Amino acid sequence: MLGEDRFDVAVIGGGTMGSAAAWALVKQGLRPVVLEQFSVVHDQGSHSGDTRIFRHAYAESPDYVPLVLRADELWQDLMAATGEQVLNRCGGLELAAPGYVHASAAREAADIHGLSYEWLTPAEARERWPQITVPSDWDVLYSDASGFLNVEPAIRGMMTLAEQSGAVVKTNTPVIDWGHDGGDIWIDTPSGRIHAAAAIITAGAWAGRALRDLGLPLHVRRKTLWWQRLRHPGEFTPEKLPVFITDSDIGGIYGFPCVDGASLKIANHLDGDRVEPDSVDRTTREGENADVLALAAQLFPDVTPTVVKSAVCLYMMTPDTDFILDRHPELPNVAIGAGFSGHGFKFAPAVGEVLANLVTNPAMETQSRFRLSRFETAGVAD
Repeated sequence: MLGEDRFDVAVIGGGTMGSAAAWALVKQGLRPVVLEQFSVVHDQGSHSGDTRIFRHAYAESPDYVPLVLRADELWQDLMAATGEQVLNRCGGLELAAPGYVHASAAREAADIHGLSYEWLTPAEARERWPQITVPSDWDVLYSDASGFLNVEPAIRGMMTLAEQSGAVVKTNTPVIDWGHDGGDIWIDTPSGRIHAAAAIITAGAWAGRALRDLGLPLHVRRKTLWWQRLRHPGEFTPEKLPVFITDSDIGGIYGFPCVDGASLKIANHLDGDRVEPDSVDRTTREGENADVLALAAQLFPDVTPTVVKSAVCLYMMTPDTDFILDRHPELPNVAIGAGFSGHGFKFAPAVGEVLANLVTNPAMETQSRFRLSRFETAGVAD
């Protein structure tokens, strides 16, 4: 019988990946405790901004495709269990200017895994989506399996299901320190010490602090998100416009259809200053949206310079932008989920499943792309 302060698994960080890990753990019949320094859904880390893109044809690497396909199944399970709309399939466009490879890399990943897609000419894209003035020399890939995720019902849904099955969730509970005592993991919080047989570290932008003993080459980037007013928002609804990712000399600009009746959400995936998560400037500044306005001027003439709202979120970056999904090198009962580098949200329930398996199944291994050992190889530097 577990005592009040002893649990099967302690999850340090109860945001996106921590919620997913807790949900995965209770499905294995375990009793986890989740320790979150803020609330379960908050605007201090990496999941602010209401929505996240979901896509199968993964330009970053074909290695990610099985993980996102599993996540797709689990998002559907979540919607069935909660009755909440989480995944919205409005389709997705991958657009690349001459000399840029995002669209062709997405096509390669789709071909390797037998995913369906359409490779369109710019003229075909303009005819189908007259809101987008795709330049005549750009590459265009369209996938009808793509769309967007609603952040709050996704995170809250996973955590609610975890709590309903026995997880203990402690919000406003920062972790002061943690370590091991024999086989057990201990975690110190302002309200006392907690013991667990295992732990999962999903501390988001604070992962570097939680894992400072490992000296990982992690850094945090400040990202800005913008909602620009539309002249004709009715032409930009999810029924009429897909999500989009562009690759050009302006940057890696991505965006969403209009869901607020007024604006287009748009941001640059590739920009951002290095910051410390506790001292970051969380106020957007005039001119920080110059890149998204430049892209909009080229592709979306209906977008105006008027900002409806804006937000700041944080990316915890690895040098190669690949995730860390692995065991602690000295503590096999501690799993690490970190460094999601701004493209992790869509994978969350599958990542949670992997992390749960790492602490419950000694035979479980993740692919080399996600292992800590890659940072020991030559040529990988912060």
